[in-house]
Amino acid sequence: MSGLLLGSMLVQSCATIIATPFQTVRVVGAPAGSTVYVNDKEVKTKPIAGSADVKVRVRRKKNAEIKIKHDGYKEHSEVLYPEKSNGLTYLNWVPVLATFKGISTDEDGLEKFNPLIYGWAVGIGGYLVDVISGAGKKLSKSEIKPVMPALPKAVASSQTIQCGTVNVRLKGGDKMGNFIVGKDNTDILYFGKSLDVDADHLKTNVNASLKDLGYAVPSTEGKSIFSVGSNSRYTLQGEMRDVKYDIYASNIYEYRAHYETRCAVEVTWKLQNQNRVTVFEHKDAGSSVKFEKGGSAAFEDAFENSLYAFLSSKEVATALAKPAGTGATAAADADKQAPISVHRAALSKITADNGVSTAAKSVVIVETSDGHGSGCIISNDGYIVTNAHVVGDEEQVKVLMADGLTAKGHVVRVNPEMDLALIKIDTDGLTAFQVPSASGAEIGADVFAIGTPADKELGQTITKGIISGRRKIEGHALLQTDVSINGGNSGGALVSRSGQLLGIVNAKLVGHGIEGIGFAIPAEQVTEALQLKFID
Repeated sequence: MSGLLLGSMLVQSCATIIATPFQTVRVVGAPAGSTVYVNDKEVKTKPIAGSADVKVRVRRKKNAEIKIKHDGYKEHSEVLYPEKSNGLTYLNWVPVLATFKGISTDEDGLEKFNPLIYGWAVGIGGYLVDVISGAGKKLSKSEIKPVMPALPKAVASSQTIQCGTVNVRLKGGDKMGNFIVGKDNTDILYFGKSLDVDADHLKTNVNASLKDLGYAVPSTEGKSIFSVGSNSRYTLQGEMRDVKYDIYASNIYEYRAHYETRCAVEVTWKLQNQNRVTVFEHKDAGSSVKFEKGGSAAFEDAFENSLYAFLSSKEVATALAKPAGTGATAAADADKQAPISVHRAALSKITADNGVSTAAKSVVIVETSDGHGSGCIISNDGYIVTNAHVVGDEEQVKVLMADGLTAKGHVVRVNPEMDLALIKIDTDGLTAFQVPSASGAEIGADVFAIGTPADKELGQTITKGIISGRRKIEGHALLQTDVSINGGNSGGALVSRSGQLLGIVNAKLVGHGIEGIGFAIPAEQVTEALQLKFID
């Protein structure tokens, strides 16, 4: 009797027999030839006819971590949960229903074989077999769509590249997506509340990704004189305006729920050379899914995937490949542009008494979104020289002149390696410096720095010192001076007593116990550094 009962139980364990303890899971959209792992063990895949997709057999009984790997692509990983019931297990109760009769007795009043007890025994027994084998469950997904973007290949012996800025054009309170339980939207997700983004952190991540991919990313450590990134031949900029961000929960009760956070972004990337010319610009999408409740991981991964899409462009590979020839000369030749024609300033009528005060009229305040610096007018029709680190990555600046007038300035050329930039304002009749073709600076001679230290209210401040020496720092010739210099002096003028332009102030050495050590870029280097052609 017990053998009959056990055999019936096994026969009636419908899910175990029909569905088996394994479930077939489809892997859709992975690169052809990908390797699939279940709980860190490589498994065989079976091709799906008519497509490049495959299917794998996964045990239903416990959580299954699925990893998909392919050389040259990002790895995908997610966990499937046995959280659904297999409908076939309900067939175990058919014997109960079929034998639902009362207790029967024979003519002597003795109990006969009880079909009700038999039916319950078979039904419960079959159900228990399904539970033990795991066939009574279904995994949370029967199909996986992995996100596996191709990893860009770094160009062999590539030019140096570094991320300049990442702009996030989203405001706090902008709607990004929804919190979804099952199929119902239960909450709206807002930027700044459900997800916040630090642009500086993204910039750091981009540079880290470039290094990981094998690109030549200069170190910014120890840059005491020139602006950050000055050694980078190319600069990468990103601007993000669109983010789609949704959180999915499998159950209304948090302790029973499994989560997915899905994010998609669109980023406009620009690759610029040292002259701030955009070599290639493209908008690229990136997406990601992370199996957690919210957080920034899905966003950062989607952002990185957008970067990968941009770097995979042929135009980027072509730009970063070193040109024919060797050394710095070949690299510099690749970045050269047509000279900018600039009207040479007329010599001002100066005397020993008014030289410096006249020169002050040719120094302006350059205001940016991050602060301010100084600039030197070098033509009567509105060309101004300042430091590259003053204008940063901005294309337009505000120019405040000595007479109180203001103008909109357009950044027309930048040489980060020399820390120089050229600005153009649409104004004529300006008092301007004549840019010298040879050095007029003598060691020990009196000099004056003209600029705007600390605050804009201190415009055209004049401080006095001497030329302390000529230095070669980071491969660049500089004038050392003991003139009092502060941050806002950057881009201002270093002039002689007669008002002659000797240099463009660009740095002050800062440190414990260090005072009176400032530097200026020799004025005679401006013409070549910014590729100017002076005409009378």
